[in-house]
Amino acid sequence: MVTIKDIAEKSGFSIGTVDRVLHGRGRVSKKTEDKIKAIVRSTGYRANIHARNLSMCSVHNFGVIMPKSGQDSGYWDIMRRGIDQAERDLATFNIHRHYFFFDKYSEESFINSCKDALEKDMAGLLIAPVLFDACSAFVKTISSEIPYVYVDSTIPDTTPIASIGQDSYQSGVCGAKLMKVLLGGEGNVAVLRMLPNDFHINERVRGFSSAFDSTSSIKIHMFDLDGGLDDEEFSSRVKAIEEKIRPCKGFFVTNSETHRVAKALAHNSNRAHIVGYDCVDENIRLLKKGAIDFIISQNTREQGYTGINTLFRHLVLKEPCASQVQIPIDIVVAENSFYYQ
Repeated sequence: MVTIKDIAEKSGFSIGTVDRVLHGRGRVSKKTEDKIKAIVRSTGYRANIHARNLSMCSVHNFGVIMPKSGQDSGYWDIMRRGIDQAERDLATFNIHRHYFFFDKYSEESFINSCKDALEKDMAGLLIAPVLFDACSAFVKTISSEIPYVYVDSTIPDTTPIASIGQDSYQSGVCGAKLMKVLLGGEGNVAVLRMLPNDFHINERVRGFSSAFDSTSSIKIHMFDLDGGLDDEEFSSRVKAIEEKIRPCKGFFVTNSETHRVAKALAHNSNRAHIVGYDCVDENIRLLKKGAIDFIISQNTREQGYTGINTLFRHLVLKEPCASQVQIPIDIVVAENSFYYQ
C-alpha cells in the first residue's frame, strides 16, 4: 500500500506539503502541486480514510525527553530544530510535541523529567537515553500502551518501537581509518571516552580500538574525560593527557566536545591531529580554521525529525516502522562544512 510518506520520499517534499496538496489546503506552489499530483497518479495512491478522520478529530501529544538544549555545545539544540520542524510539517494531523528537558549530568534531573512526562499522559515518547542506567530503569515503568522511540543512542534488551542513530561501532572504525591517514601509520593516539558515557560512546571506542592490534605502529591510549568540567579544568586534563603519552600525535574525541580539546591544544604549534564528532557551531568554526581535521556528523537534526515522524506513523497512520533507523556516517572537512550548518 502506497503511503503519504512514500509520496513525500518520491517527490522530495515533506509529509506536510504532500498532505496539503492531497487535501487542497493551499500554501503550495503550482510547480510543487503538479509534481506531487503526477506522482500520486503514477503510484495509484489512495487516501487512508481511517487515518485522515483520526487526524481531524484527535490531538496527538508526543513527549520528548532529552538533555537541555545548551548542553554538549548545542548538539541538542540542533536536534530540537528537527523535532520542531516535524511538528510544523505534521500540524494538519494535530501533532504536538512537549519537551521534558533534563541535565545530562544529573540522574535525579532525568528521573524528574521522566516522571513529569508520564504524569502529563503523553501518547508516545521520544527519548535520548544518554544516562544508561537511569533510562534502563525508567523504560521498565512505561505502560505497554505508550510507545517510545530512542534517538541518538540505544539501550540493548529494551523494547522501543524504533532506535534512530548511527551504527556507533562502524563510526568508530571510520574514525580509526581517518586517524591512520593523518598519522601516516605510526604514533601515539589518545582516545577520549567522554563522560557520562553511554552505549554509543562505548561502541565508538570499541570500533576505533578494533582497527588496531598489538603489532600496530599506532599505539592507542584510553582516557576518561568528564564533559561537565569547566573550561579551565577540562583544558588542564587534556594537556596532562598530551604530556603523558608524548609524543602525542592524535586525539579521537567521542562526542561534540571536540572543539574544547582543540582549544586546549592550541598552545602547541605542532599540534596533534584531531578527529571528533558533531557539526555544532564551534566544531565547524575550528574545522574551517584547521584546528580540527575531521568531524563525523550524526545528522542530528534529521534524527529529531525522524523520531517525531516515526511516532506519527506508528500512532496515527498505524503503519509498521523499522526497528532500526540507521543514520549515515558523514565525514565533514572544511571544504564541505557549509552543507552541515
